[in-house]
Amino acid sequence: MKKLLILPLTLLLALFVGGALLSTIDTEQFKPLLVEQVRHQTGRELRLDGPIGWRFWPSLGLTVDRAALRNPAGFSEPDLIRLERASASVALLPLLSHRLEIGEIRLQGAHLLLETRKDGRNNLEQMGPAPEAATGKEAPHNGEATTAPGATPSDAPAWQIRLGGIALEQASALILDGRTGRRLTLDNLDLTLDGADGEGWMPLTLSLLAKEQAAEYRLSGQGELRLGQPMATTALRRLSVEGSLQRGPLKIEAFSLKAEHLALATPSPLTLTLKGGDGVRQADLKLTTTLSADGEGKTVRLGGSHLTATLEGAGVPRTPLALDLNGDIAYDSAARSLSLTILKARSGDLTLGGEAFVTLQETPLVRFNLQGGAFGLDEWLATTAPAAQESTTDKTPATVPQGATQPREAQAQDEPDLSALKGVNLDGQLRLAGLTYAGLTLTQPEIALTLDKGLLTLKRFKSGFDQGHLNANGQLDARQHPASYRLNAQGKDVQIRPLLQQLAQSDLLSGRTSLSLAVQGHGLSQVALRRGIAGQAHLKVEDGALHGVNLPEMIREAKATLKGQRAEYVKEERKTDFSALTASFQLGGGKARSNDIQLFAPALRVHGSGETDLVSEGLDFLFNTSVVGTSKGQGGRDVGELAEVTIPVRITGSWSQPSYALDLKALLQNNKLLEEKARKEAERGINKLLGDKGDPALKEAADKLLKGLFN
Repeated sequence: MKKLLILPLTLLLALFVGGALLSTIDTEQFKPLLVEQVRHQTGRELRLDGPIGWRFWPSLGLTVDRAALRNPAGFSEPDLIRLERASASVALLPLLSHRLEIGEIRLQGAHLLLETRKDGRNNLEQMGPAPEAATGKEAPHNGEATTAPGATPSDAPAWQIRLGGIALEQASALILDGRTGRRLTLDNLDLTLDGADGEGWMPLTLSLLAKEQAAEYRLSGQGELRLGQPMATTALRRLSVEGSLQRGPLKIEAFSLKAEHLALATPSPLTLTLKGGDGVRQADLKLTTTLSADGEGKTVRLGGSHLTATLEGAGVPRTPLALDLNGDIAYDSAARSLSLTILKARSGDLTLGGEAFVTLQETPLVRFNLQGGAFGLDEWLATTAPAAQESTTDKTPATVPQGATQPREAQAQDEPDLSALKGVNLDGQLRLAGLTYAGLTLTQPEIALTLDKGLLTLKRFKSGFDQGHLNANGQLDARQHPASYRLNAQGKDVQIRPLLQQLAQSDLLSGRTSLSLAVQGHGLSQVALRRGIAGQAHLKVEDGALHGVNLPEMIREAKATLKGQRAEYVKEERKTDFSALTASFQLGGGKARSNDIQLFAPALRVHGSGETDLVSEGLDFLFNTSVVGTSKGQGGRDVGELAEVTIPVRITGSWSQPSYALDLKALLQNNKLLEEKARKEAERGINKLLGDKGDPALKEAADKLLKGLFN
């Protein structure tokens, strides 16, 4: 029976003692103490508009209504932080010794304003201990503080305060930046910060929902926080943060940040992972690095960084594309510059190294100097293979009517989107060991370029190609629509056949070539490029051949035609060897025209003229071929019988299917001119032989002989 009475009697005694104790403590005396402590620690004014009262359930504690920490003048809202209600549990017995030990402060209806004005000032500046803290007066330790003089009567003992932790429930925040017009709202903000242990570490948990225009962020995390002074010495440990992001089509499904110890003052290893996409492309990456900073936190470095990533989806070359990057990153906040040292970057057969520097300004400036190995570009171009077409090898006609061209796919008329060229400025150079594209191999290509507000300047391009050399410079102006361009290019000792095969799908010509090109125009669509290009091109080919035509064979055909006979000869390879070919072209109006084509071959001389339609790819050229001697080379003996006879050869068809044929009308007309010349020569010889007074009968016989020869 006695044991049953002990428990209720003990409770009654505790309530009696507690009630007596609380009745002797005026909670309003805490107000000036709290105000002074906040002013001492932050330099800001704390307003307590509501009463401070006792709470008896579910634990003994204090409550405060309508409190706010004030902003300096000149900001959008008067309060840095305000709340509707705050409650805190209080240890009872320490009150007897004038110690206010608060277990956890819970803040309800809290709202935070973080604002940066147009002049760069923000409402967190100049927060810190009051000036007297710098006079040598010892600051409180471990969360303890004493009242300032005058806060309580001079004969009353000083109160000490110890804070166990802070909890925010469903708080909100507003972040404003007057320099950029940015407005970010934070809702559903939950934060708990427990009391510090013996080393000053405070357990921390956080979750929030953020919205900015069309963007939405979700974030949650946990770790331990230790505050430091200056702020750069503040540290986190056992940090784990996770979240997601949705902004228009961009969706970051998950990202995470993990660090065993994170502080600007000491090197801090960390790991970042991210997975997301934009609906058509997906990315999955992981970054391991070490974070460090200078004493003031103005220069932040990510050293020993290792990035691995996988990209896949539309427009991604070699999808899925794997990347592996090792390097160092440094950010200088004073200069607003970012430097990147690429120790090694690899993706498939592509390797890069070098340096890059980014200056963060209204339009970022990127300066770079990169070097790389040899790689194949074909695998990097995300293209869709065309549908298989029925082979036409055995169906190609021997000739195509003059002026006709083969059907070709519709050419794209849409201009490319070059808006990205206005979003960044560039100045740099790239050197590679080799580059392979569509069967063409460039050796040691070098590119130097600049990009300034949409004006792309190719300062230098040079490369080896098939024992020759290529050089180019030019400009692309994306500041106007459609974009304009100019290009100057030169090639020396270049084998032209591979170029024609890949760039024009043509097999007309082969040989060692020197060429120059100076062109300009407006529009970059396929149609605009072909229609709008204007300029000049010069060509000299040595030790080459015309493919698809055998001029000596056509000369024999011309001989048989003039004699009214059928050509009887063995078909030879459809190729004409030459020692040199020269030509210059005028480009404009969608056509390339030339009137000075010259070809020099054994026993042959060719003078040509004509034009090609750059849009339809049609050909219309006339080659006037003359036999200047005999040769035992290509053509043999019988072509010498047509010395002084001009053989016209018409080239029609298209680039991919050219057609060669004798121009019979021109051939017969040339033959009549030769006959008339021969007749006059014969008459002159007979007249010289017979004289003016020759026998009339003899002259009549001579006339009949001439008529028999030329009729």
